[in-house]
Amino acid sequence: MESMEQPPERQIEADSLDSADSGIGSDVETTYTASIRSEFLQSMKENGRGYHRYRDGIYILPDDEREQERLDMQHAMFCRSFGNRLYLAPIERPIKEVLDLGTGTGIWCIDMADELPEANILGVDLSPIQPTWVPPNCKFELDDFDAQWTFDKKFDLIHGRMMITSSADFPRLFQQSFEFLQPGGFLELQDVVMPLGCDDGTMDGTAIGEWNQKFVDASIIRGRDVHGAARYKDWLTEAGYEDVVERTFKWPINPWAKDPELKSVGRWNEVNMLDGLEGFCVRLFSSTLGMTMDEIQTFLIDVRKDISNRKIHVYWQM
Repeated sequence: MESMEQPPERQIEADSLDSADSGIGSDVETTYTASIRSEFLQSMKENGRGYHRYRDGIYILPDDEREQERLDMQHAMFCRSFGNRLYLAPIERPIKEVLDLGTGTGIWCIDMADELPEANILGVDLSPIQPTWVPPNCKFELDDFDAQWTFDKKFDLIHGRMMITSSADFPRLFQQSFEFLQPGGFLELQDVVMPLGCDDGTMDGTAIGEWNQKFVDASIIRGRDVHGAARYKDWLTEAGYEDVVERTFKWPINPWAKDPELKSVGRWNEVNMLDGLEGFCVRLFSSTLGMTMDEIQTFLIDVRKDISNRKIHVYWQM
């Protein structure tokens, strides 16, 4: 092996503040910490929407106030569908450690912390948009759950909701989750199966049908498998999970369903779809399909009409 002379080690010069009075130093440290947090809290502005700054571009949806309000409403929709429950896993033993992947606004973690005051609830996300005032057993960290995990503990319950487009490799994510579960622990996933469903052909030839296909195509170009939720069960089994149970829910995109409960869910989901539509696709369509903002907004006019058209029987399959 050829020997190479190493350059002299370069010392890091100390800032003159190091010699300042210790009392002043504590104030400076507080200022620096606040500045760093502020930098991460500032959204990346793009096409009138705000996106996470940390590892910008990994997640396609915005994290601004409009999107946060939608996420909190969507949380209420899940709780309603689950019979006012936060999770469906049949956990019988005491829960001590809980991890929420892609926690968003942190509302699920906060509710879990209130429900399980003896448990430690940890939520991770690329966006530090979670509130500061939370239960003492609730904590949030800025982290990418799709990267290598470095947690110093294992969990009784790992929870992930609406992770579609969030992972580049779900089998790897599930294997990593398995390694960080306590023996007998649970991984619970709640996600939408794309493309959107329609059983009677009423979506054919519509703007919402075109949007549906564009979303799938653009996501694949971006390296995100939006069909993945349909294969979660197989991937979990391959990763070593036992007693894998899959439950299916259908959320109509408006009140077109005859069943009173589904009609009510449809009213909620119509608002969810209309509020989220722009955020679902603006960055995605512009970055992968080359559509301009004007083209996207013009296209979405007809998509919004179809979302509210009760003659078009489209649903989310969860």
